[in-house]
Amino acid sequence: MKLTAELAELIGMHVGDGSLYKTNTGRVWELRGDLKEKEYYENHICPLINQLFNLEIDSKFRNGGKNGCWGVRICSKGFINNLISFGFVPGRKTHTVEVPDYIFKSNLEIKRAFVRGLFDTDGCLNFMKINKRVKRDYPRIRFSFASKNLLFSLKILLEDMGFPAYSWNSGNDYCLCLAGKKKLLKWEKEINPRNPKFLKKMDNWRNQD
Repeated sequence: MKLTAELAELIGMHVGDGSLYKTNTGRVWELRGDLKEKEYYENHICPLINQLFNLEIDSKFRNGGKNGCWGVRICSKGFINNLISFGFVPGRKTHTVEVPDYIFKSNLEIKRAFVRGLFDTDGCLNFMKINKRVKRDYPRIRFSFASKNLLFSLKILLEDMGFPAYSWNSGNDYCLCLAGKKKLLKWEKEINPRNPKFLKKMDNWRNQD
């Protein structure tokens, strides 16, 4: 398949929370998220995959974690062969995954779509108090990875896109952060996240007294 913005977003999702593995009956791809992300899966992820690959998949409750999770599971050979053609092979990628080289060589639209897929599935937005303020209104966009390669390749990609970030090592995790109102508004406009958990936090932040 030709690398489009839609496919780049899906690749970002896979890099973030996807898994590709073998079973006795063939290869399987899964993407899982929090139960609260049901709306994101139903209204964005499934339509995106169905449009790209002419499928009719649905998301559903999955076992895993303390209370279960929400996600999709795909066994389609066409879908999986396309993932493999873009450099992903069955097996654990937790500590080895990184931003693919072809993303770096792509146009800005594709880079933004990749980052959107990665952020919507594996990033977070939180707010903290600074300068003795009463409200938690200082925004921080954060990523935390087990893969050192992913941290540093993403940092380079973001800097190339005009998003300078700082990074650090926290135990077994590699963390990256973009902080401040200016960066958040730029992120919202250019990356254009689609996960409602991010959009609701943005609305709450804007509606603070």
